[in-house]
Amino acid sequence: MKKNIVYMTEWQVYVYGGEYNLSGTADEHPVLGKHVYVAYTSSLETFELRDDILTYETKNTIYKCPLKYIDINPYRTVVEEYKKQLAHQADTSDSCLDRIIAAAAKIAIGIGEEDTFVKHILELASVGRKELEEQIVAENNRLKEIVKQYENSVYLEVSNIACGDKMAYHLGSALGTVKPRLHSGMFQDSVLYMKIATEKDACALDFRYFPKGLNFMETYSWSDNIQYAVIKNVRNETIFFNGTKIEPEETRVCTPDTHRQELVSSDCYNGKSILSVKFCEEK
Repeated sequence: MKKNIVYMTEWQVYVYGGEYNLSGTADEHPVLGKHVYVAYTSSLETFELRDDILTYETKNTIYKCPLKYIDINPYRTVVEEYKKQLAHQADTSDSCLDRIIAAAAKIAIGIGEEDTFVKHILELASVGRKELEEQIVAENNRLKEIVKQYENSVYLEVSNIACGDKMAYHLGSALGTVKPRLHSGMFQDSVLYMKIATEKDACALDFRYFPKGLNFMETYSWSDNIQYAVIKNVRNETIFFNGTKIEPEETRVCTPDTHRQELVSSDCYNGKSILSVKFCEEK
């Protein structure tokens, strides 16, 4: 069986329970979706560091991890003593995985100035961070160009129903993007898109849905200033948005007609916070 190839950014290698593992942001995971965080992989089979790219292979997937996109500070909440222990991970090992773990620990505790591998990683990471920032700007601009075509609308390219994808909005004259937030509910988890109005930015929105299985989305909050939800299915299988069937690569313009409002919230409701007097500017 041919294995899927997944490219990773902001990645790290770590040891848990005596086994190597990998975490980071996948560009396009065949199961989880696009730009999705992977906390751990299945068991490691083979690995190789060549041309500044770590190839980390599991049973079903080949992860490509460029050194320039490594997370150079993965130990933010790790106690100092453990960082020092990790910094010696490669003392008795020739494994590139141990070298990477040790280098990240040395960076975290501010040592390793004489370590050529550490310096090499830092030089690459400086370039990688700039590239990632440019990619984020380019992606935001791409989404905003699409949603420009639809007035008083939100635009969502659905790849990851369980955790959500970045949403673009065009509400009145306001144009922008919103990241999804996960909410752990008493009975069911949900995905939230919330933007509260401020003095600097008068636009607000509230759009929330329940993931119903792998392929179903059911909204339970849809603020009044959103007339249309433009949904594009970028998965390889059919999805259902409020009962509307959307085939792969199909785009549907949906209205609130099929939506049932089930939320009364003090934080961001009907396109505004009840604690704010600012609303989206209308044309």
